[in-house]
Amino acid sequence: MFGYIMINPKQLSESDKQRYQAMYCGLCRVLDERHGKWGRTTLTYDLTFVSMLLSSLYAPQEEQAMQRCLVHPVRQLPYITTEITEYAADMNLVLAYYKALDDWNDDRSLTAKNLLKLLEPGMKKVEARWPGQCTTVRDSLALLTQMEQANELNPDLPANVFGEVMGKLLVIKEDEWSAQLYRLGAALGRFIYIMDASMDLASDLKHGRYNPLTAQNNIDHSLLLTMLISECTQEFEALPLQRDQDILRNILYSGVWMKFKPRKEEVSKPS
Repeated sequence: MFGYIMINPKQLSESDKQRYQAMYCGLCRVLDERHGKWGRTTLTYDLTFVSMLLSSLYAPQEEQAMQRCLVHPVRQLPYITTEITEYAADMNLVLAYYKALDDWNDDRSLTAKNLLKLLEPGMKKVEARWPGQCTTVRDSLALLTQMEQANELNPDLPANVFGEVMGKLLVIKEDEWSAQLYRLGAALGRFIYIMDASMDLASDLKHGRYNPLTAQNNIDHSLLLTMLISECTQEFEALPLQRDQDILRNILYSGVWMKFKPRKEEVSKPS
């Protein structure tokens, strides 16, 4: 369900692309430090956005350095981390763990089962550090499973549940910004859920799989998605961000559509 919260590199300056890559590499590094090489394999663009957004809002001190890694063993690449990168790494692991659990429950995937075993030690540590976030993710994803089994065709209901997940993930602490961050995350979560359902609709219909948009299979979902991301950007623009605004705007106004628009054009082509 993740993988939509990315940059549109064609609309970013070279310096902004390099900074984003350094933040991405920083998250990769911290995942390795906190959760080992298997934790590192769960790296996503989505949690890079979380790390960058919260670092922009709270402006913690940055660590900038160079490193080699397994992916880039020949030359050193810059990375940037903050204390918030640690939080993003932990949340990255949580989502990866429950994604693997869902795959195991749905398909009895041995790959997912093995990944669960590898991630479990790190997951126990994260549950001790962030019990509220872990409880929300676990309970919300269980509720989504119940809705799927009940063939719930009101898309607002599962979208709101996934919104709860993203809303909670953006609240790193209870303070003057927590309510606004929750609303931003909840709107983004609803957008992601409907986006994912829209992208998978044709395939799900063909193979008889659950999709909450089944009853709306002849509808263009672009307007609904635009309304949902507008709710998110309204909250975003009201935050007193201190850095990386251009990159974050690129993600929310352009990057989140990178996968959807080519698929929409493909579906719209006459057969």
